[in-house]
Amino acid sequence: MKTLGQAARQGMLVQVMCRKCEKTGFFVASDLATVNGHGRTFRSLKFRCRECDVVDCEAIPFEDDRDRVNKKRIVWRPVHE
Repeated sequence: MKTLGQAARQGMLVQVMCRKCEKTGFFVASDLATVNGHGRTFRSLKFRCRECDVVDCEAIPFEDDRDRVNKKRIVWRPVHE
């Protein structure tokens, strides 16, 4: 998976993790594609950590396990500043 558009078509989520403090957030790939463009690569995405205010985050697409019984995952919505 190389672009947000590819992940969005597959109905994937995107895990974003701060490399400094390891805070993790989750986004719906289609939401990110709408805001950032379907052709954007995951490496080109810029996120600012809410905990430590650093712009050094890694975005990784993954398939949501829809059969998972105990879903305690908060999915964030992207916003422009």
